[in-house]
Amino acid sequence: MKKLYFNGDFVPMTGEGDTFEALLVADDGTIAFTGSLEEARAQAEDAEEIDLNGACLMPGLIDPHSHISGCTQYIVAADLNGAADFDEIVERLAAFAEQRGIGEDGVIMGVSYDQNSLAEHEHPNRHVLDRVSETIPVIAVHASSHMVVANTKLLELAGITAETPDPEGARYGREADGTPDGYCEEPGAMWPVFAVIQPRQKMDMDVMIGEMQDIYLENGITTCQEGATTADFAALFCGLANKGLLKMDVVSYPMYGEDVDKILADHEPFVSQDYTGHFRIGGLKMFFDGSPQGRTAWMTEPYTPGDEGEGYCGYGTMTDKAAYDFMRKAIDGNHQLLAHTNGDAAADQYLRVYKRALEDSPNPDKASLHPVMIHCQTVRDDQLDRMAQYEQMAEINMIPSIFASHIWYWADVHLKNFGPVRGGRVSACHDALECGLPFTFHTDTPVLRPNFFEAVWCAAKRVTKGGAQLDENQKISVYEGLKAITVNGAFQYGELDRKGTLEAGKLADFCIVEKNPLKIELDEVRNLRVLETVKEGETVWTRK
Repeated sequence: MKKLYFNGDFVPMTGEGDTFEALLVADDGTIAFTGSLEEARAQAEDAEEIDLNGACLMPGLIDPHSHISGCTQYIVAADLNGAADFDEIVERLAAFAEQRGIGEDGVIMGVSYDQNSLAEHEHPNRHVLDRVSETIPVIAVHASSHMVVANTKLLELAGITAETPDPEGARYGREADGTPDGYCEEPGAMWPVFAVIQPRQKMDMDVMIGEMQDIYLENGITTCQEGATTADFAALFCGLANKGLLKMDVVSYPMYGEDVDKILADHEPFVSQDYTGHFRIGGLKMFFDGSPQGRTAWMTEPYTPGDEGEGYCGYGTMTDKAAYDFMRKAIDGNHQLLAHTNGDAAADQYLRVYKRALEDSPNPDKASLHPVMIHCQTVRDDQLDRMAQYEQMAEINMIPSIFASHIWYWADVHLKNFGPVRGGRVSACHDALECGLPFTFHTDTPVLRPNFFEAVWCAAKRVTKGGAQLDENQKISVYEGLKAITVNGAFQYGELDRKGTLEAGKLADFCIVEKNPLKIELDEVRNLRVLETVKEGETVWTRK
């Protein structure tokens, strides 16, 4: 049935200041008309009329990078965010285990601890987690998701011993005699631990997927990402799509370290720009470094002195050859490439190797692939320029997807780690704008809940949790921030022809928010509430 929305603010994102009186949704879930209320009524006298009562209707928000599969942690794990010390971590994990009745065939998991906020100012170790249980595997996941801590039982089940070498681009924390202390840094060291955990969690994804999607839908998001897809999760989401259990569009990126050729072959119908059951495989994903707040991001200039010693710059996770081979697989196969890149040395490697892979590839459509640099916390001006083009070659068309919420949550740590100049410039949105790059914002969910209005507020205000004002030259306007989560997000996915703006012929993907973000005070933008989320004309979430 046709639906006509009226009596509210409309923010179509077609240009700053653009608006209209009414929006008409067609029977097929597309936008049939935007314009005057009188003309909308004339075009569809039989439409259901929906009075917005002064609320604001704007395009559905588009998540350019997250891990929807990781949202299970909000359901099956203890929340360690804000824990004051090791004792509180132990208390929260023990209480969670008792509440859930977790036995020796299960696993006790906690997420989002941050050593920067703990009284001890260091990561817990296996001995701390052994206080929770010595017979049940226990794991604590860092807020960045780039490191975990395992108890002794979990290390034993994962086969991690003093003889286990550090994987390439990753490491295990060790005691004086070489015995692992439970700390596992970066994916190569974490995978053996998660291989033990996942079968023990016994999750019914058919049941949980509704709650996982609501985490996005309650924030006005109509397109999200599975941004580091394993073979198991590729099969899972294809199955969910075939069962009709997806209410929103999910774009998947099989990750480096998996047999991506087999994943693509096994799920060939989903390797497309078109969705099947709201799911598609959009490209490939790789990692170049770690976390700046965890001091594993790869920098060209050293961190301030810490436990690692003078001159420490973090480290990369892969060789140029391995990166080149994976990039050629992506470019030659006509797949968009996403790359986790926090430090500027990692960004140098990504740009340098991608340039060579792009030049060497025979793919005639290679310049239209729009590779994405994920996170971009310390990206430099010259690197933003190089994302747009290189000398003596076609444009590279790389898109920076900026984790702008770092400004509030972790920039106090960045100031400590990098000093006032580098630390003050993190999430350099205005420089990206000046370079003409269509940057996007993400929250790397489940690292943070996907509050995209908060991300816009962070980029516009640039104030840390500790009250420090970061480089004000990097501020952007609220409208420019909204473009990052609508228009530019659609462009990143190659879907601007059907998403990102409110225009006739596009999908009726939109959210209704309580106030117009362009008409309120900046500090109100952060906590702007979504009242309803609509996907292809159908309400998929509403505030109760």
